[in-house]
Amino acid sequence: MANEIISGKYGHSISYDAGSDCGAVAGMHLTGGVPVVHGGVKYVRFETKFDAKLYGQTVQIKYEARPELAALVAEYEAIQAQLKAEREAKWAAKQAGQATIDKPLLEAMWAKVAELRAIIPADHVRVDVKQTGDLDGDPILEYTVDGVKLSWDDVNHIGTASAIRPGALGAFAAEWICSISKAKFEEIKAAQQTATDTKKAAKEARQKELAETPIPAAAVQAYNYYHGDANKAWENEDESAWALIEKWTPYIEVQHGMDIEKMKHMAAEASKEASFGINEE
Repeated sequence: MANEIISGKYGHSISYDAGSDCGAVAGMHLTGGVPVVHGGVKYVRFETKFDAKLYGQTVQIKYEARPELAALVAEYEAIQAQLKAEREAKWAAKQAGQATIDKPLLEAMWAKVAELRAIIPADHVRVDVKQTGDLDGDPILEYTVDGVKLSWDDVNHIGTASAIRPGALGAFAAEWICSISKAKFEEIKAAQQTATDTKKAAKEARQKELAETPIPAAAVQAYNYYHGDANKAWENEDESAWALIEKWTPYIEVQHGMDIEKMKHMAAEASKEASFGINEE
């Protein structure tokens, strides 16, 4: 038994003889330790010990005030840093070697791109094409000109230039060359702007309606009584209040603000949803 770093099948870990100041685990030999931080406090978490006095709990010991354990943590972290540096150096060497292999393939691809761009019709503009995903091996592409999104069937597909490594089934780099006539682009751009303006005008009109339409006093009274909850009115068999709340809530909340009880309820529900996954673990 000794205080040391153990190299095992699944990596390194800390082995430590717990001293008399370690409470319930004093005198025990702890293994499988790794440094962790909880709430800003630094611990070494050891493998679960199924000792009767531990009730199957995981052992975690603070190490900053325990020099021997702190030294083991420092040694462990130095080993991890060294292993990381070795992995990164190996990866960098692999990437450099791959870059040397890929260079002529990419050069050939860009030469093909230049050829394809050269045959874009004079009355067309080049379309920017970006891959945004993959569907069963087929690329999902986004087409734009000056930030205006286009549909795939709006553009002229001239060709594709790609770079494929020897023996590979698919390309590791690709460029799609597309264009669209200037006249068609301007038509689409104008139509999209009109649609945007129409949507904006409708939204502004709705906001004006919500802010300026007189609200029946009965609706405000029903909203306040049931704290903006139409379901409560329905459960209380108050159909008149339910109908008023259903219809006038948007107007009331724009002109008078949301009921505080409703706001608290919504915040509680949102918090419950956010923590649901954690509580289920």
